[in-house]
Amino acid sequence: MKTLQASSIVWHDCISPTKDELLGLQKRYKFHLLDIEDCLSVHERPKIEEYSSYIFLVFHIPYMGKGGRLVKEELNIFFGRDFVVTVHDGQVPFMQQLQKQISSSKKKREEYLEQGTAFFVYKLMHDLFFTGFPLVEEMMRDLRLLEETLFQSEEQRGILAAILKLRRNIIIMRSILFPQRSIIALLEHKSRVFSSDDIGMYFDNILDALERQWSVLETAKEMSEALQATHESWLSHKTNSVMRILTVVSVTLLPLTLIASVYGMNIRLPLQQHPSAFSLILAGMFVILTGFLGYFSWKKWL
Repeated sequence: MKTLQASSIVWHDCISPTKDELLGLQKRYKFHLLDIEDCLSVHERPKIEEYSSYIFLVFHIPYMGKGGRLVKEELNIFFGRDFVVTVHDGQVPFMQQLQKQISSSKKKREEYLEQGTAFFVYKLMHDLFFTGFPLVEEMMRDLRLLEETLFQSEEQRGILAAILKLRRNIIIMRSILFPQRSIIALLEHKSRVFSSDDIGMYFDNILDALERQWSVLETAKEMSEALQATHESWLSHKTNSVMRILTVVSVTLLPLTLIASVYGMNIRLPLQQHPSAFSLILAGMFVILTGFLGYFSWKKWL
């Protein structure tokens, strides 16, 4: 646990804390035991809980993991009139960077810690959620690139996997943003208890950013669905083309195979004793082959 003290507030940043560390903070700040259990649980839904002396928040923060897969990190926040406690697993790079910046920069310390706990939570939420814009923009760029590849390239290998991977990232991002829009809206009103300023308008700025990200994700969702449907149609068309060619070949060769099989039997057959029997049979097979191919071309099946 790292602690930063300012003139008016103290910030405890708990990275993968033990149960004993959290219970120590619980005794000091009178946290509810259920909130401590939420911090220790692996997957907790985003929520806001208001008490007489503090507010407890659970947020999910998106970031890009290995292999271009979007992952989310849980961030728990307790804040009262003179303290802020953040609990996380240390996977979000921004939290580590912020801790170092505030520790080493007097200007950053004044910017974040000298204007009250509600404003500090606002700054924290602002910086965290605004990191979603580059992620959303990257998804849109990937969609446009896939669209160009789908319609301009004959090589379609790997496109379906790329589309499904991108759709997974979009679904995760939507699942993160959807519940947190309502939480920020509630926080806009509840945080005023611990701030003398009109802090609500600041949280409204975060809500507006989330709404804009949600709007872009709606477009991305529709585009990804359309791309997948288009790719599946292309695969179906290609499969039908291959099956049509195979059918034409099979139908064309069937009578030729039948003639060859009949004349391979050890019985008396027409033209069997004719001196030009072989040439006549080949000519007949050629006429049949030409007739079938001509008919298929006339029907535009080739």
